[in-house]
Amino acid sequence: MNVLLIEDDIQLNTTISNFLTSIGFIVTSLDDGEVAIDSVDRIKFALYIIDINIPSINGLEIVRYIRQTDLVTPIIVITASIEVENFKTAFKNGCNEYIKKPFFLEELEIRINNLIKKEHTDIISISENISYDIEFEELVVNDKTVRLRKKERRLLSILLQNLNHTVSTDILHSYVWENEIRESYPLRQLISELRKYFETDKKFIFSDVGRGYRFEVKK
Repeated sequence: MNVLLIEDDIQLNTTISNFLTSIGFIVTSLDDGEVAIDSVDRIKFALYIIDINIPSINGLEIVRYIRQTDLVTPIIVITASIEVENFKTAFKNGCNEYIKKPFFLEELEIRINNLIKKEHTDIISISENISYDIEFEELVVNDKTVRLRKKERRLLSILLQNLNHTVSTDILHSYVWENEIRESYPLRQLISELRKYFETDKKFIFSDVGRGYRFEVKK
């Protein structure tokens, strides 16, 4: 699951990033509002964690910008501010949670999990006879569970969590291979093997040349 963290306190940014990575998230961490807007336009995120007082464009404006085109993705605002007006504006602009600094990382995790449970659909219906259980990482074809290897499960999971959106090759390598040497097992080969599980008259996995791959399910 891709998370955009915007925090200009480098030490806190690093602490939160490391924590989120340790519990399974893919983190894009930034410290500037203008750069963050560019990332919002280019990348599909499943969660936003945004500080209010950041350079270039403040966090409240970024929340408002996101909500102009995305009414669903959870947004958590973090801040040291005690001003009630900031609290009111954050929710008015569309945030889901508001955490005052300092806070325990466990508190952040609890709030994230609560938001994900509300927004997350565990079972993804790919076609009439194919579905995927995100929580248990199980692919079911014609009512039979298909045995996937670890890298296949991780690749399919991240593609389906970003359904109909291109996931960059860098993010795919980082998530699927974790700390392994990725050149030892090319992504293109893994994509080719994953496609074999979906041998129908329809194509589901598409290459976006020079960018990455997307799993596409048309409604």
